[in-house]
Amino acid sequence: FFTPPKASCALAPAKPQVAVFHRSTLRMQKVDDKTEVKEYFNNTGFERWNKIYSEDGQVNKVQLDIRTGHNQTVDRILEWIDSDMDAYERTFCDAGCGVGSLAIPLTKMGAKKVYASDISKAMVTEARQRADATLG
Repeated sequence: FFTPPKASCALAPAKPQVAVFHRSTLRMQKVDDKTEVKEYFNNTGFERWNKIYSEDGQVNKVQLDIRTGHNQTVDRILEWIDSDMDAYERTFCDAGCGVGSLAIPLTKMGAKKVYASDISKAMVTEARQRADATLG
């Protein structure tokens, strides 16, 4: 439910829409978020994120900061799971698995089962390749 500032009417769109402000003009534009996200992560987004999540040293400072923060987060999650010492009894779901940065180490830890999925076919393909190379 969106109410423009100082307006007497409200818009209640039936389908997902986004308000686009441009030079004090308000217009509504229909956006298919799912298609937009899929297209991004199967193309430009995949290239960018795969570069960040790879071992390639050719990244800029911002990309390096993202890589470092991501690695720290994955390491922290794995430490929590490892401290419980029961991964072999657990089933995990890595929704939005990207290139498998969490799913693959969980499998290596001996998790009972690991399900990994992503909206991007390119990410899933890369995750499978990395899993095959790492896990055999």
